[in-house]
Amino acid sequence: MFHASAANIAGGVTLDLRELNEVTLINGNADVRLGVGLSWGEVYAQLDSLGLTVAGGRVAGVGVGGLLTGGGISFLSPRVGFAADTVSKYEVVLANGTLVEATATQNPDLLRVLRGGGNNFGIVTRVTMKTYTQGLLWGGTMMHPTWTLHSHLLAFIDFNKATGYDENASLITSLVYYYGIDHTISTQMVYSGAPPTPASSAPAAFSSFLAVPYPSANSARVNTMFNITKEAEATIPSKNRNVWWAITTHSTLQILGEAYQLWWDSHSAMQNVPGIVWTMTFQPLPAGTYNRSPTSNILGFQSPSRGGQPRVIIQLTASWASQLDDTYVRGKAKDMYDALFASLQFKNAVDPWVYLNYAADWQDPIGGYGTANVALLQAARSKYDPNGVFTNRVPGGFKIPA
Repeated sequence: MFHASAANIAGGVTLDLRELNEVTLINGNADVRLGVGLSWGEVYAQLDSLGLTVAGGRVAGVGVGGLLTGGGISFLSPRVGFAADTVSKYEVVLANGTLVEATATQNPDLLRVLRGGGNNFGIVTRVTMKTYTQGLLWGGTMMHPTWTLHSHLLAFIDFNKATGYDENASLITSLVYYYGIDHTISTQMVYSGAPPTPASSAPAAFSSFLAVPYPSANSARVNTMFNITKEAEATIPSKNRNVWWAITTHSTLQILGEAYQLWWDSHSAMQNVPGIVWTMTFQPLPAGTYNRSPTSNILGFQSPSRGGQPRVIIQLTASWASQLDDTYVRGKAKDMYDALFASLQFKNAVDPWVYLNYAADWQDPIGGYGTANVALLQAARSKYDPNGVFTNRVPGGFKIPA
């Protein structure tokens, strides 16, 4: 995802980094150098045959550079931390044209702020990341009707528990309304550990989800989403408009149920928007992800206030077909955010951290890193970009406050 002017600009200069496409294994295959012009699908295509992977993006088309300067959530994050935590070197062109390296021994302050500080310091051209041995992944997507929601939420909370979390397991639960078709619950599961035995079984981490009732084909309550075919998908108008936001909160049945109710109440107002896909996702944020390297990134998790308790990222995403609906859809998305935020704030259940790569352009993810981290970001900007080129001359992205 991107905001206007963050990855391109009308009437300005856009740097095309696609030729920065190096994939070079080093240090006996323990690390890999990557050009930031690559997509994660291109990276995996070269590492898979060697039985290796990295803590990269979960969608093939996502770019290397953007993910790794926004923190980055990976299928491996529960056991290795944020994707940026596994970067041992950023190579960066500063505003004055100097090429510098940011490592634990060279410019370590720059290394830390690049792990979540966005596009505020320079143009990242290459990164070095730790590799991990990886065989086959177990995974898939289940789709259920929304009347199974209670079972799904209980399963989600059990999965995202504070103790006994299986760090090889990743999951995303989505509530989706498709224009002209219907609404559904979609659960994406990935297991990066040893495949279950026998192969026809599933990892125990997902047992609660796999126990959710799956309606028979003749059930009167079957959601029409079960029978979506390629022909049905083709009836959805092409979508090129989008909006999104994210909130980090506590992992409780009351909170997730309230978020669902707001989504459900709002989707009826979207049904006549051509091409609309109106989606709310719940993503686990276990302590294994945010506590892995809290003092070596800039994301603001060094405070012990969370007590090792799991969090959940609630995200709304929407896409639609016509520019004529931009104001209406974005307004409805913002209204939904305001209602959920106000309720969570009343319950003292708003976590200040907002995932930068999911944040709306009107949110302030950098401010959510905390006062001490913002001060570190400001000091690094004064040192590496004293004229504020990437703050004042690059209008897109989230900026460090003055």
